[in-house]
Amino acid sequence: MKKILTSLLLGLVACLTITAAETDSHDNRLYIAVGESEDLSQVPIYLHLDNPTIGITAIELYLTLPEGANVGSIEPTSRSAASHNITTDDTPNGYFVSIASEKIKNFDSTDGAVCTLYCDFATLADGNYTISTSGVFAIGVADDIVTCYTTDGQEEQFTKNEGTMTGIDKIAPNTGSLEIYNLQGIRLNEPQKGQINIINGKKVIL
Repeated sequence: MKKILTSLLLGLVACLTITAAETDSHDNRLYIAVGESEDLSQVPIYLHLDNPTIGITAIELYLTLPEGANVGSIEPTSRSAASHNITTDDTPNGYFVSIASEKIKNFDSTDGAVCTLYCDFATLADGNYTISTSGVFAIGVADDIVTCYTTDGQEEQFTKNEGTMTGIDKIAPNTGSLEIYNLQGIRLNEPQKGQINIINGKKVIL
């Protein structure tokens, strides 16, 4: 486990009589969505958490930016501002982000961004770039049971050309991008009629 969540788990063990488990089978989704900005030194990256059925008290991941780009600032959203602390660090694995509650409080609501990272892409030369996540990890606490959740990494691609960026999502804070998968976990461009589609973590059949 990573450093922050390890400390959190140790604190939970001291406070509660708990059972710990780790699973990859869940409906939690933790992902990034790159927002649009006219100022390329302040491009927002929204860290989204969808947890429709299981409350989550802490999350962390590594964010890998193109060489020459960096995170200028990070702000919590209303889902976490009053109850969670943000820890960040530059590491060999990428930019480490952890949002954890010292008092074991789950994030407010069940979907939307939990924090916004403002990144400086202004110094990048024209070309194609990738933003990726790895080491995605979450902790849920319910009925004195602590469960550790893992999620696959993610890649978002964009192009910088003559001072503009393309290939990024035009979204506002606290809204999710539409992600569609089939039951085999393959991402789709559009929902398939007559099939079960997983749209933003929920099973939908058209």
